[in-house]
Amino acid sequence: MNSVFSILSTVPDPRHGNRLTYPIDYLLLIAFSALMSGFKTWNQFALYAELHEKDLRKVYKRLSKGELRGYTPSHDTFSYAFSALDPIKFREAFMKWIEEIFQIADQHIAIDGKTIRGVKNIAPDADAHAVSAYLSGIKVALNEVFISKKSNEINAIKELFDLIDIKDNVITIDAIGTQKEIVEIIREKGGDYILNVKANQPGTLLELEEHFKPFYKDEIKKISEQTSGHGRVESRELDSIITPMRFADIEQYKSLDKWKDLKSIHKMTRVRYDKSKGTNSEEISYYISSLEDNEKVFEMIRSHWAIENNLHYCLDVIFNEDQSLRRKENSAKNVNIMYKIALFFLERSRAQKKRTFDAYQKINALKEPSQILQTNYGF
Repeated sequence: MNSVFSILSTVPDPRHGNRLTYPIDYLLLIAFSALMSGFKTWNQFALYAELHEKDLRKVYKRLSKGELRGYTPSHDTFSYAFSALDPIKFREAFMKWIEEIFQIADQHIAIDGKTIRGVKNIAPDADAHAVSAYLSGIKVALNEVFISKKSNEINAIKELFDLIDIKDNVITIDAIGTQKEIVEIIREKGGDYILNVKANQPGTLLELEEHFKPFYKDEIKKISEQTSGHGRVESRELDSIITPMRFADIEQYKSLDKWKDLKSIHKMTRVRYDKSKGTNSEEISYYISSLEDNEKVFEMIRSHWAIENNLHYCLDVIFNEDQSLRRKENSAKNVNIMYKIALFFLERSRAQKKRTFDAYQKINALKEPSQILQTNYGF
């Protein structure tokens, strides 16, 4: 809680006047605690404050050393505060804390976008599409840029690069970000890239497909693995060619040579077997990268989907973000940031429990059954 409050207490209060009953850090403390307890709406935040008034009062006094004039803010108070709060300052407070306790260099940064559909349906021109930069190793959203249309995602990615430090990090983006100027920005800022190539880059895609035909079979490095779960078996095979530009005299490239510092090209083949249906499906995708380590590329192509599975999916499943109708001023943006902070702490809590359980199992593995019963159950 001290770590959480150290973030919330540094967020500047956007409201003015001498008659403010509830400090912004107290409102954020309630909102964060309520979210972690399954409360999601302004009315539910107010209910949570009423149900836990005594505890919240004690916690706030201990953490802030301050006194409160009131303890149970209304739903209108939360609505006003979150709509007025500056999302940039809110995010900066969280990122400053992250940078103090984590090493964020030499990391994998996955970039992808998500639309808050409830807000978009009510207000089509609202900035309801968030393009996020996600540290897949730490499982935390570094920053985000909010835009009104998915078609503006390329400009949002450029803006995002101005907000985060990508030096010595590897950037992965889906095909929408596979643009020459995006690659040049990444390299100029000292980062590496792994980018998906689809039909939006037809020349590059054609040249990649040509490289993974039998003529180059002796140049291809292979990595494969198989996993199972959720009623299916998935096989993945990555074919890689390192330093493909050495074949420039043979191929007479017209497209592949436009990618700055290109060091490797890749073909990923995924075959999924559905146990219940007894059917196979195959998906082939192509990538370009400034890395020469094909094992690292293989790992990061897989972990890129953490932004979808661990962030976007959880925002919908845990917090029902797509059902949210908050659209007044900065409300949707600030709640999106609060959700991501909550997910970060939920993930760390889950990881801590897993480490504790694993350690518990290792200790018990050394004991006789009678010792386990005596220690854990009093028999």
